[in-house]
Amino acid sequence: MGKLVLIACTNVGRFIIEEIMNNPDIKTELKGVVNLCTSVALNKANYDSYADLAEKYGLPIYYCNNVNEPECIEFIKDKAPDVILQSGWSQKFHDELLNLPKYTCIGEHPAPLPKGRGAACVNWAILTGETEWGDSFFKMVSEYDKGELYAQSFFEIKEYDTVYTVYEKVAAGAAKVVRENIDDWCEGRFNAIEQDDSKATHYGRRRPTDGEIKSFDESAKVLHDFIRAQTYPYPGTYIEIKGSKLLILSSRIHHGEKSDAAPGSVLYTTEDGGMAIAVKDGVLEILRVKDGAAPTCWAGEWAEEKGIIGKNLLKEV
Repeated sequence: MGKLVLIACTNVGRFIIEEIMNNPDIKTELKGVVNLCTSVALNKANYDSYADLAEKYGLPIYYCNNVNEPECIEFIKDKAPDVILQSGWSQKFHDELLNLPKYTCIGEHPAPLPKGRGAACVNWAILTGETEWGDSFFKMVSEYDKGELYAQSFFEIKEYDTVYTVYEKVAAGAAKVVRENIDDWCEGRFNAIEQDDSKATHYGRRRPTDGEIKSFDESAKVLHDFIRAQTYPYPGTYIEIKGSKLLILSSRIHHGEKSDAAPGSVLYTTEDGGMAIAVKDGVLEILRVKDGAAPTCWAGEWAEEKGIIGKNLLKEV
């Protein structure tokens, strides 16, 4: 029976745990889980502590400030893993950790490597209009996301997807890959494929301030992609209104509808609770918003309460 340690802190790791613990065909034993301390995880938008899973399954779990700290290394050594599986972890593994398991450290990365190396790859995939995407399991080496590939899953990003729903697709694919491969991996059997570096693309980190909309003089698609790429569980897209932030949480494109109004003008409210905005090539409907510290609400109701129909969001509100 193989022995596995999971190092993870997002929804993808949650579904990997559930798959291993509930699938009777999986013989590998999950010996322990490493997760982030809540104080460190405050800045991680899609953090999941797995505290309920640790209690539910009696799983040993270690909460660390840094995965390379001596106490964490000792926790992992004590489990004598054949494989360490990492998912959603931004801290770099030092050589001691990379060389600790019997066979290897395997990283899960929510992109179809070698495409999509780097940070915030799901956010960037939506921002750049990708429709074909995937998830990769690879050998962890000293350079980020560059080791040989062990398995991949693929899926479509639809116009109605958000960063949250794409991560759910990643999680579903990751659970399937684990179901089909974890026993082989933990017994040292790998079907490895070298990555083609000539096809690699790279993404950089994103910060909350990167979510500001400063102009609606863009296409409806560009703005819709911008909104859905940064919504829950991320800080969100926003506009500055009189010193306050109006978070824009969801939207949809009015395909084929045109407007002669200046971009940013609030045209009308919709029966679905939305607020129609003039943009460069037509109309974008904003659905849900959050005004400062207030609860989230329908954008149309917010617009009516503020009396802004016919006004420009960035110039007159």
